[in-house]
Amino acid sequence: MALENYETVAQRLQKFWAAHPEGRIETQLAQAGENFWVFRAAIYATRADTVPIATGHAHEVIGASNINRTSALEVCETSAVGRALALAGWAGQQIASAEEVGRAQKRATERSSPRAPSPAPAAENVIAFDAAVWRKKIIAAGSIPELMAIGKEIAQLEMDDETRSTLRTFWRGRQEALDVKAAREKAKREAPSDYPGGNAS
Repeated sequence: MALENYETVAQRLQKFWAAHPEGRIETQLAQAGENFWVFRAAIYATRADTVPIATGHAHEVIGASNINRTSALEVCETSAVGRALALAGWAGQQIASAEEVGRAQKRATERSSPRAPSPAPAAENVIAFDAAVWRKKIIAAGSIPELMAIGKEIAQLEMDDETRSTLRTFWRGRQEALDVKAAREKAKREAPSDYPGGNAS
């Protein structure tokens, strides 16, 4: 898998914006599992389009590689965008992006290399964990980007499986609530003024 045969996501984005300066790209966290993220990306030719040119999905396991120990969420979102762009026609020779192939090669190298036992974390570096505090943060999140940032922080914390599962349930519930809220606000903005609940003229 020679990397020169693959385009980076940045190269694909450059081509897309050159072809569709009025286009848009939407990303959505489709699933947050116990130790993984799934992102969906949609590519639109114009800001007004309701049907995407193409969609793409990506799945990343937290801790599967060095970069995924701290940035699995961002990596997953970027990969989804890259695959959507590839399926829309900005792919070079391959669907996978150079970043995806590079990470796959690095993971293979890391797995084949002997690993020294990880040292115990220094006491001063251990992050104190309080599930109640994080539940309050999730419930208080007022937007999807804010909620995603909280999810990233939680993913880096040490906790037992039961607590992590509970927090993810809270997280998904808040995500659904924010999605419903956004849909209602959009419908209200777009409703004709003479319809019940529409914008007043």
